[in-house]
Amino acid sequence: MTVLVTGANGFIGSTLVDKLLASGYSLRCLVRKTSDLTWLQDLPVTYSYADLRDARALGDLVSDAEIVFHLAGVTKARDQAGYLQGNYDATVNLLSACAAHGPKNQRFVYISSQAAAGPSLDGIALTEQDPPHPISLYGEAKLRAEQAVLEYSRDRFATIIRPPSVYGPRDRDVYVFFQTIAKGFLLLLGSGAQKISLVHIDDLVNGILLAAQHDAANGKIFFITSEGAYDWQTIGQAIAAALHKQPLTIKVPLWMLQIAAFFSVAFSRLQSKPALLNWDKVREMKQPSWLCSSALAQKELGYSPMISLTEGMEQTARWYRDQGWL
Repeated sequence: MTVLVTGANGFIGSTLVDKLLASGYSLRCLVRKTSDLTWLQDLPVTYSYADLRDARALGDLVSDAEIVFHLAGVTKARDQAGYLQGNYDATVNLLSACAAHGPKNQRFVYISSQAAAGPSLDGIALTEQDPPHPISLYGEAKLRAEQAVLEYSRDRFATIIRPPSVYGPRDRDVYVFFQTIAKGFLLLLGSGAQKISLVHIDDLVNGILLAAQHDAANGKIFFITSEGAYDWQTIGQAIAAALHKQPLTIKVPLWMLQIAAFFSVAFSRLQSKPALLNWDKVREMKQPSWLCSSALAQKELGYSPMISLTEGMEQTARWYRDQGWL
């Protein structure tokens, strides 16, 4: 069976590729010519450099793919147009190619983001039935892409996965937290009381594969997450235990984050590049909670998170050490 994976070189994409190869699939990986292919090197996959911005170039790419896993997207852009081009426009182009050239029984799995749903209100975990309320340009672009996928699902199989924060081997976002704790410091934003949902990469990939396999997933959105709600103090303590550290806790006032964002945005304008820390990101980081429930995935897909926070952080710490990252 031929499978197409867009964004195959990334943290989630490359882990999905490993799992698919272990299951015997023939893989076509859509990557950019400038992509870092570290995690795909020496794997028995076919590279494709078609441009998602060019709908006409995608026909051959999808013509014999029985499953399309669409992970490619833009997480940082200078403006709304950049987010829409990299997330909504790219998704619409790929869907159009699938509709025109893909097999009728082709399955389309879109990896979205909890950002499309927005933060959880009053500390209550979001479900797929809650009206989405994104608070960032990235979240709005992801939501528009979701709407296009749901429209497509009226005629062909398509489903959507909304992951919360993802961690595990190869991740570079939560890795920053590991780095600071390894140096003896646990940095908390504000009071550190923000609660979030987390998912280990292995649990997420298992959930993605279940959605691709189940007919009941067609036309639906699924949160794939671990059990529990975690504040950053608890997460930091789990990382510290995995690293055998007793870090000094330092609370960073929110106003310092806003100052950092101001200079980050100003500097990015001088360089004509997306800011590493922008106002959207600050707004997301200031929310009291980002919680979601995987109850629907457990009921309809048979999904069950297997990796606890303690186990996941220990495994991730070992991987970082083995790779020389720590």
